[in-house]
Amino acid sequence: MNFAFNRKPFLMDKNAIDQYLQSLKAMGLSDDTIAMYKQQLEQSMQFSSQWAGQLNQFGQQMQQFNTLFNNDASDTDDDTPAILLNPDSQLSNQELWALACGADLALLNGQYLNDLTTGFSRQECRNMLSQWWDIDSKEEAQETIEWLFTEGHRIQFDIIWQAMNTVSIKESKAFLRDHVVKDEMEEETALQRLRNMRDALELFQERKLISKDTQPEMLIWDFARIINLSRGSFDAGYLTQGEAMGYILRCVGPIRSMYNSWKQLSVSYQFARCVWNGIDEEEFVDMMEGMNLLLTDANSPWVKMPWD
Repeated sequence: MNFAFNRKPFLMDKNAIDQYLQSLKAMGLSDDTIAMYKQQLEQSMQFSSQWAGQLNQFGQQMQQFNTLFNNDASDTDDDTPAILLNPDSQLSNQELWALACGADLALLNGQYLNDLTTGFSRQECRNMLSQWWDIDSKEEAQETIEWLFTEGHRIQFDIIWQAMNTVSIKESKAFLRDHVVKDEMEEETALQRLRNMRDALELFQERKLISKDTQPEMLIWDFARIINLSRGSFDAGYLTQGEAMGYILRCVGPIRSMYNSWKQLSVSYQFARCVWNGIDEEEFVDMMEGMNLLLTDANSPWVKMPWD
């Protein structure tokens, strides 16, 4: 993700902090985790000039890859994600198609859409994997990816969907306690996602993105992150090219059997993202703009490679 700073020593612009926190939210982190990072970041900016300098260096290196969070006053206020392509990509059509299944998330992160490499440096990928996923080794990368394949968050989402269709909130809470939560913290998280799901269902039906009585299938929420994690772990040096591409190609069968178009895949991903993060009107507009960009832009892999 991109960081943007003013030129005052040891101070991070408030807008840049907010943008950084939004980037964490886009990756699916919880509000509690984001609050923890905010506190750590503010402390770091206050007490550590070395850390500030390091972040500033990250921001300079990442600026060419990501226009989402640009804080330069000379630029426009257009935050529409850009389609970034690596002119040196050597991937086959089969590999490009598999990679395109994670385009929603890659676009948000300012990554290449046509190559295994994200466009980020090894150290940047290691930092992000460590902070966001607690991944610091090959074994941890493989363990997390396998967990996403076998379980992930889609199982919990399915249970919350069942809870949402019970008669009352009281019954929903009882259902979640029986099937999901182990303590009060997990209970509050599950109930918040229950509320998020109800809000998302209402919004997506109003916008005619899904029809009534339709349950969005959220497998892509986990599988897009498998693709993203595989790419990041390759750039971090934790996975070989063959290992990373093997994981990505492994996603194709389940995705093809679950969805029938790029749009359906994207709507399902965006719905799951709303369940995870909650609904923010400005973010929702950005999400729709990103989806429309991928569905219509001549450089988009979804336009170049039809679903069939």
